[in-house]
Amino acid sequence: MIFGNKFVLAGIILECGAFFILMQHVSVPLQLLGFVMLHAAASFIAAQLALLFLPEHYRQPRRAVLGLFFLLVFFVPLFSLIAVFAIVVVIRFFTKSVVDYPFVRIELPKFTLGGAGIRHSLGEGAIRTRLNTPGLSTEVRVKALLSAHAMSARFSIPMLKELLGDEADDLRLLAYGMLDQREKTLNALIHDVLEKLQDAHEPSLRELYQKQLAELYWAFAYENLSEGDILSYMLTQAGHHARAALETRVDGDLYVLLAQILIRQEKYKEAEEAFSRAIGLGMPVMRIQPYLAELAYLRGDYLAVLQHLKQLPANNQVQRIANIQRFWLGGEA
Repeated sequence: MIFGNKFVLAGIILECGAFFILMQHVSVPLQLLGFVMLHAAASFIAAQLALLFLPEHYRQPRRAVLGLFFLLVFFVPLFSLIAVFAIVVVIRFFTKSVVDYPFVRIELPKFTLGGAGIRHSLGEGAIRTRLNTPGLSTEVRVKALLSAHAMSARFSIPMLKELLGDEADDLRLLAYGMLDQREKTLNALIHDVLEKLQDAHEPSLRELYQKQLAELYWAFAYENLSEGDILSYMLTQAGHHARAALETRVDGDLYVLLAQILIRQEKYKEAEEAFSRAIGLGMPVMRIQPYLAELAYLRGDYLAVLQHLKQLPANNQVQRIANIQRFWLGGEA
C-alpha cells in the first residue's frame, strides 16, 4: 500500500511538472520536449498503478494491458484518468470472480483392454477405436493395424490414411508402407494386363482384358486410394476400358460398373441410362435398387430415394443397406 501511495505521489508531481513547464517563458520546442517527457513518465506510472490494482487474471497479457492504459492516459490526459479509475473499480467490485459457461469439457473415459487382449478377428469399429486411441501401447495399435490390413481395402485404406499423421513413428511408417504396397500391386496388375492387351488379337481376349483394366482402374476410386487429378485420370481410364469392352460384348455387370464410374464423375443421367441397360440385360432389379437410391439422393430427389428403398426386402442381409433402410423408412422398413 505504501508502494502504491508513493506511485500516486510521483505521478501527481510529474504531471504537475509537465503543466508547469508549459507556463514557462522558454522556446516552444523545449516546452514541448519537457512536457512530453514528464507527461509520458506520469502516464507510465498511472498505467502501472491501474495494473497494480487489477485482479491477477485481468493483467494478462501484461505488456498489452500496460500499453493500453499508457496510451489511454498519454493521449487523453484528463478524462482518461477518470476512465481508468472507473475501469479498475468496475473490474474489482462489479465483475464475477467465476464465469459460468453453458458448456463444459468432459474428458474421454480411459480405454482399457479386456483380459483376452486383441482377438484374431476384430470388427471395423473395434479396430478404429484402437487405432484412434493414442493412449494405447504401440504394440496393441500395431496389432489392430495388421487386423485392419486383413479387411476389405475399401474400409481399411481410409483408416490407413488417417494414421499418416500419427505421432507414433511405427504406425505412421507401417500405414504408409501398406498404402504404397497396395498402389504398387494395382499398378503392377494394370501394367501386366496392358501388355497382354497389346498382344491379344482375339475379340474375346481383348474384351476380357478391357474388363479387367476397367475393374483395376476403378479400384483406385472404389478403395479411396486416389484423390484430385489422379482420381479423375483413373476414372477416365476405367470408363474408357469399360466402354471398349462393351463394344465387343454387352455385359450387365459391366454396365453396373460403368454406371458406378459415371456416378463418381457426376454424370448422373448417363449413369441412370447404364443402370437401365443393365436391367434390360437381365440384371436383378434388387441388386440395382441401392445404386438407384444413391443416384436419386445425389440428384436431390428424396421421394425417389424412398421409393427405391421400399422396393428392397425388409430383412436385407447387407447390414449397411439395412441401416440405411431403417434411417429412411423408420417403422416401414
